[in-house]
Amino acid sequence: SSKEGCDVSLLPSRASIHRPSLFPPAPYTPAECCFDHLKGPLRLDNLVGFYSTPRECFLPAVVFETKKGAKVCANPEDNWVKRAVRMLKKKQGFHAP
Repeated sequence: SSKEGCDVSLLPSRASIHRPSLFPPAPYTPAECCFDHLKGPLRLDNLVGFYSTPRECFLPAVVFETKKGAKVCANPEDNWVKRAVRMLKKKQGFHAP
């Protein structure tokens, strides 16, 4: 398996992306699943992108991509996550799913 995901040494207290090799969610697409959510908000000016984890994942999450290339899992129900998603959509022209 290739070395993928977040550099945990840079973000020791943050939820990171996991690519489970023992539990492939679907045969047609490699999926990233989160097993934990970030406990507090990220600085919005450090975020450059986002996407939602697939429905096949047990834990729904929004994955934020930072300027340093880290991917961080967040709870889509948290108010700061909703604000960050709105801000990124407006700033980058993302289309709502």
